[in-house]
Amino acid sequence: MIGIGIDTGGTCTDAVIYDFDRGEVLAAGKALTTKQNLEIGIANALDTLPPELVEKAESVALSTTLATNASLENKGARAKLLLIGFQGALMDHLKEAFASYGMTDMTRFITLEARAEGVFSHPMDPDWEALRANAPEMFADCDSVGIVQVYPRANGGRFELTAYKILQEELDVPVTIAYDISNEVDIMKTCAGTLLNAMLIPLVSEFMEAIRHVCAGRGLNIPITIILSNGTMVPSETARQFPVETILCGPAASVVGGSVLAGETNGMVVDMGGTTTDIAIVRDHIPAPATGGIKIGRWRTMVEGIYVDTIGLGGDSGVKCKDHILSLDAVRVIPLSILSEEYDCVLPRLNLLTAQKSHASPYDLEFYVLLKDISGKLGYTDEERALCEALREKPLIISDLAEKLDCEKRRLPAARLESDGVIIRSGLTPTDMMLLKGDFDLYDPAAARIAAKFMADLAQCEPEELPDKVYELVQRKMYFALGRVILGQRFPKIKQFEDADYLAPVLDACYRQAVQRVDEPENYEASEGVLELTCRLPLIGVGAPIHVFLPRVARLLGTRAVVPAHAGVANALGAIASRRMAVVQLRIQAIYEQTVLVGYAVAEEGKRVFFKRDRKAEAVEYAREIVDRGIRKKAELSGIADPLIEITVEDKTITGTGLIVEIVLTATAK
Repeated sequence: MIGIGIDTGGTCTDAVIYDFDRGEVLAAGKALTTKQNLEIGIANALDTLPPELVEKAESVALSTTLATNASLENKGARAKLLLIGFQGALMDHLKEAFASYGMTDMTRFITLEARAEGVFSHPMDPDWEALRANAPEMFADCDSVGIVQVYPRANGGRFELTAYKILQEELDVPVTIAYDISNEVDIMKTCAGTLLNAMLIPLVSEFMEAIRHVCAGRGLNIPITIILSNGTMVPSETARQFPVETILCGPAASVVGGSVLAGETNGMVVDMGGTTTDIAIVRDHIPAPATGGIKIGRWRTMVEGIYVDTIGLGGDSGVKCKDHILSLDAVRVIPLSILSEEYDCVLPRLNLLTAQKSHASPYDLEFYVLLKDISGKLGYTDEERALCEALREKPLIISDLAEKLDCEKRRLPAARLESDGVIIRSGLTPTDMMLLKGDFDLYDPAAARIAAKFMADLAQCEPEELPDKVYELVQRKMYFALGRVILGQRFPKIKQFEDADYLAPVLDACYRQAVQRVDEPENYEASEGVLELTCRLPLIGVGAPIHVFLPRVARLLGTRAVVPAHAGVANALGAIASRRMAVVQLRIQAIYEQTVLVGYAVAEEGKRVFFKRDRKAEAVEYAREIVDRGIRKKAELSGIADPLIEITVEDKTITGTGLIVEIVLTATAK
């Protein structure tokens, strides 16, 4: 059987043809990701594969870092969250709590007062008629909506389900409810995950539509699946409804693909793309799972997945300079070398810039590029629309854009447009440096050469020294990220090790010692006073630029780097080589009056059934039937034919007392 794997990343779209019977990559190709029109990049990547093999394919599997990058950079569609059961008057007091889970914009929230039955002595339904009447106005300026109810298990999510029905009837945007995607008791994680889901629906839907259209245009009327954050695959339509479950889709694919390619039983997978570097752990060929929900960037979610530590470091990280000190930005920019290939205006403007550098600053190197048309969108200011109109014809260097808008550079109304993915910056990047050093040869390095000379003047170094200095920044940042993961895994109870700022002084000392050990072995003396950080696992490198940076980082950590053949397209391979599995959980709540157990409550889609304490077995059997129906439905959505179903039952008790808090039923279909 032959399958096609496609991975759309922030910079490149990769495609592979995989022979399942032989476990072999038959062909691989790569093309630029075209964010203005994803379909072009997907088609270009697919067309690099031999047509005679493409025709034989029986399935297409996808992975993408679009959701990962949007989450990390806090970008995505404009979405709002309807919070049912939250008191509007208390929202200001919860501002810091929401922010700690990634939700910093309080204008995204609309509250609806309610009190769920089974929790409050005086329950109260929301004002449904007011919601129906006001919904078109309340949600007029957003692209999607999420709904979260406080205490959903008290009434089987009845409030969410009712609100969903009303908004579906009154609005013409996607609506998603927490009840469909979360069994989490932490309401803040539920809010974060549901808001992210709403933000990602238009983005992932656009991706799915592009894939479907490209396949149809080539006569590929075959099943299309996508890998989830937990390393399993589902049909594309399922992911279109619940895109938050794909936020680590690309990293999950890289772990699967990297471990398949490397043939290592254990290892740390380091996936470096254009925007991010993702670090995961494989033990006995199985990716280590995340605990307590996925954390990505500033978001803390309820999404289950593999353990992945994601940092903003990639071939397209922006190179900055302040007070003559070089640094790397966490946000992706378009490399100037790539921009100059697409727009003829870039090279002449860079040449002019170098001739007029009397008041040079790093921002003078950066262009703004228009990605999306907002002429028909509500919610943007006249100033924001004017900025987009100024970029309609061609990208503009920031100083030129400010002059055209008669505005100071620092006051350009660009922040929200960047956050919404309407515009993007272009600047000097490690990719440009790789072109100058000959480690990458896909583009003309002329723009990189001009920009490097300009940046070298700012950094007070020679232009030929700049690439090595940028390489050192990349390697240092990768070392720090790996060091934090190693310490976190070795000492999991020390929560401070999750804090990069807390560890920075220690990692800096370790890094300096490691550099001396590798570069100046004759002056290095290991002793009790030397800080040494080592890794027992091999570093498995995947991603296009990884071969440039990982070998040195591995030496600094006292281990070996494994960069297998086809490492640059490991994500596409991981998509097609991943497994199918579905999981459903149901929690039976133990009900107490004061300290006396009186019974058990089982909630299911808008209703709640109570069983007295002596009917525990009946409660479990009733819940088992619900879980069995749920897992069979999810197995069907996941494309699992003839599923092998297992159901486990676990009593959750208070340590040392034996008191039951809840009974958790977990159903798995493979």
